[in-house]
Amino acid sequence: MNNHPQPPFPDISIVVPFYHGEKFIARLAGSLLASLKASSGKLIVELIVIIDAPGSDISTVSSLLGRVLDETSPVRQIFLKNEVNLGVAASRMRGQSVATGKFLTFIDQDDFVGLSYFPVLEKNLSDTAGFLVLNGELEDESQHTRRPILYYHNKLSFNKIARANFLITPSLLVFNTGRVRCDFRQVSARHPGSDDWACYLELLSDKSVKYRFIGDRVIHYVIHEENYHHDKFNFLISQIRTIEYFQRKFPRNRTLKIKRLSLQFRLKLNLSMIRISRLTRGDVAGFVSLAYIELTSINNLIWLFRRFRTAAKAGRHQS
Repeated sequence: MNNHPQPPFPDISIVVPFYHGEKFIARLAGSLLASLKASSGKLIVELIVIIDAPGSDISTVSSLLGRVLDETSPVRQIFLKNEVNLGVAASRMRGQSVATGKFLTFIDQDDFVGLSYFPVLEKNLSDTAGFLVLNGELEDESQHTRRPILYYHNKLSFNKIARANFLITPSLLVFNTGRVRCDFRQVSARHPGSDDWACYLELLSDKSVKYRFIGDRVIHYVIHEENYHHDKFNFLISQIRTIEYFQRKFPRNRTLKIKRLSLQFRLKLNLSMIRISRLTRGDVAGFVSLAYIELTSINNLIWLFRRFRTAAKAGRHQS
């Protein structure tokens, strides 16, 4: 009989898909450790790294984290390796299947958390909500810019997220595993890229699931040259497939129809298929839909206003 006490279950599991992220992963681990040290230390944290690169082995990745998270670290570490490259969505699902935390979140290898991440979670993790929505900052390394992911605190809804997919990362979501799980496999495997958006839409399509919005900017979402979304063609195809999936579930939803028309118009623009002399009714409908989508997103309007203001200030300085 084993009389050794069993370790307590973790409060929160963090799933990190790893794909040739050697130059990023230590920053993420360091940010988690720093935030834990800034907290009261009450949370038990489980870090699950899913290695999705056949050429990388567990010992290499664990040694990278070991430089930051040693044996005395308060973070439990689990490493799993996919035999073949499954992609980020399937890797997240595999991590979710082995997670034992009462709460669960997903953070990409190239992102990181702010110092107040765990202190904020300590105050807000509860059984009353199906999931939490955090705020964060979008950091563009090539442009050396930083801006909030959400400029305003507002009630989220299925139609708002369908109109403007500005909530771009699942690291803003913290799931109460006793109440809700998220499936990232809604999008066609041949055209990945919108898995995160699909997850938000899936969550908000179920009105019985309650959430809490936490405005603290505790997540740093990083844009760089290796981000997948730089492949605009596949990203647009993925968005269209996502909308079509939800249109099959909600065929009478007008917002989904408008969004699909706007995305199809964006795709034609991306492929240089729009000719002023040969505009079709579909082209006009797509343009009107795109204008409607952009002008009804408060977040987009605030972002555009700030871009114009920054450009105006730069022009004044140059003159």
